[in-house]
Amino acid sequence: MQFSIIIPAKNEIKNLQATLPQHEKLRGDFDFEVIVADGASTDGTIEFAQGAGARVEAKTKKERETIGEGRNRGAAVARGEVLVFIDAGVRIKNPKEFFETIVQLFKDNPSLVAAVPRVGIHPSEATTADTLVHGAVNAIIHFFNAVGLGAGKGETQIIRREAFKKVGGYNERLVAAEDNDLMRRLARMGTTRFVSSLQVYDNPSRYRKLGYPHVIGLWILNQLSVLFTGRSYSKEWKRVD
Repeated sequence: MQFSIIIPAKNEIKNLQATLPQHEKLRGDFDFEVIVADGASTDGTIEFAQGAGARVEAKTKKERETIGEGRNRGAAVARGEVLVFIDAGVRIKNPKEFFETIVQLFKDNPSLVAAVPRVGIHPSEATTADTLVHGAVNAIIHFFNAVGLGAGKGETQIIRREAFKKVGGYNERLVAAEDNDLMRRLARMGTTRFVSSLQVYDNPSRYRKLGYPHVIGLWILNQLSVLFTGRSYSKEWKRVD
């Protein structure tokens, strides 16, 4: 089974310097490619990614693109049977076990179209608030997948390429909540699953900068807006370093 690891990025050299090696260490154990969907970086991201063995698909249009557009651009050139969308700052707890589990899951379950891992903050950085908030979010995502409605955070989404193409990929018009929107559509054509044994760690900078009340408020407003109006509440997804 071949994987395509797709990483949307714009000026993410610091994150990629920390996270790209986790994939490159797996060469020889798995059949995969790494695709960086770059949004016109100016900090050396492109050069670093290419030097690290990744294929870079650079944005050519002048207008700013949504993260869905970037992910779709990477998926359009992907060759893998399974697409692993992962944000630039996300670390996998145990990469070898992570991909071994994915191989087994998709081989044993032909109806499985998508899977999402448990998302948290690395124990070395986690606060009580991190643990409570991400624990609650993981429980909610687990529930929605268990009842067949589909849910998942965009930090890491694992999707069968055939299913991804059939539903048309990410909705490129959505500035936010494009992750859950895709999972809901995928759940209508097959099984989606929250896999608690898979653990990834998100970069906590956004939560530290904005604070959880603000972040949670945006999560809720964007999800409800997309669900009931088909549009994101947020007009722009601002980068937070």
